[in-house]
Amino acid sequence: MRLCKKVEKWPLRVKTDVVKTTMMFTSSILTLLLVGFQGSQDLSQVHQLTNPTANCITNNLERLVDCFDKYTVGWEYYTQETYDTSQPTPSERTAWLDTIYDLLDVVDGDCLSVILPDTLRGIYTISQFKEDSTDTSYCVLSEVKGNGTQYDKGWGLFITPATHVPYSSRHIHLSALHPWYDLYTPQQAAALFKSTNARSLLIAGRSRLALKEPTKCTPSPAKTTYYATDPAHNKEEPLYDAIRTIYRWQEQRHGCPSDRCAYIQFHGKGASACRTDHIFISAGLGNDDDSKAWYDDNTRPAVRLRNALREAFPGWNVSTPADSKCTLTATRNVVGRFLNGVRDEDVCTTSSNPSLVTGLFVHIEQAAVSRKSDSYEAWEWALKKTFEPTGAKPARTKIDQ
Repeated sequence: MRLCKKVEKWPLRVKTDVVKTTMMFTSSILTLLLVGFQGSQDLSQVHQLTNPTANCITNNLERLVDCFDKYTVGWEYYTQETYDTSQPTPSERTAWLDTIYDLLDVVDGDCLSVILPDTLRGIYTISQFKEDSTDTSYCVLSEVKGNGTQYDKGWGLFITPATHVPYSSRHIHLSALHPWYDLYTPQQAAALFKSTNARSLLIAGRSRLALKEPTKCTPSPAKTTYYATDPAHNKEEPLYDAIRTIYRWQEQRHGCPSDRCAYIQFHGKGASACRTDHIFISAGLGNDDDSKAWYDDNTRPAVRLRNALREAFPGWNVSTPADSKCTLTATRNVVGRFLNGVRDEDVCTTSSNPSLVTGLFVHIEQAAVSRKSDSYEAWEWALKKTFEPTGAKPARTKIDQ
């Protein structure tokens, strides 16, 4: 099946240092029911510029996420002192994570049955959002305070379906860890979360450069610096714990069989990185021989997705470490390390290895053309072919059967 025309030329390079300053104001369609901001919020206050959630009322999920994206805490915004102040206290972190867990349990369409803990009131809100095009409802956990242009805290945005539909829903968990840097990945992740009926969507609330100080977690390689506000390389970032919470929920409720479950990170690479690859997929293993051999198994989620994307994007170079020299393999990604069997206390310093990796983690690096909206349909087709919906028959052993 061919869904995309052959790409004849590379797109113009998308500069990742373009500062987003334009804000999206409220739509006239009030489809978002707000609760948790001083209890139940009065909708007469929806035009407050200090309330990101109130300003992002719309009837389309992609536009909702795009609006929230504009509140991302920007480059070099923090000093060490203001960063420390913006981090959740232990009780706030626990309450935030417990709320994410409880929202994943919502299956009856009533997001507001989850009570926001008192420690989060005035910081976050639980909302019920309805997508007009599909008549589908979603539970949204979002920040309610900002300074007019960006979040007050920036812990992250979490969305999950309000209902579970057997034979349609997929237990795939999508995330975009680098808003404002890997441009358009939050919007792409939102569109694919909706179209594939995925189980959760998690978007970082801070730029990876919001505090331009090296992380104390993962040592940086030569010619690269990993910063403190990069959740891919700092386990103290709230998003790392959020993914651990989603993992705990998934394991306790359903487990994560590889034919229908995975944790997928969407990233964007510059035009000068891995030039020959349009899409590069890794499971968090490197370029050594043993790691390359891991990708010989066509039942692995990363390999199945590569094969499906090659069919969806004829003429594109879609690869894994087994068939590319690209070094963006995510071996130092702390989320990937955790999902690949490394203990939480060791993720800053210890890489995984082929004997531990089951395929839960799927890390995607992609050129700008792959993140454009006219690529979403082909991406949707590939993800649906790769991951069976819940309640479906067991997956095929080969992608081409």
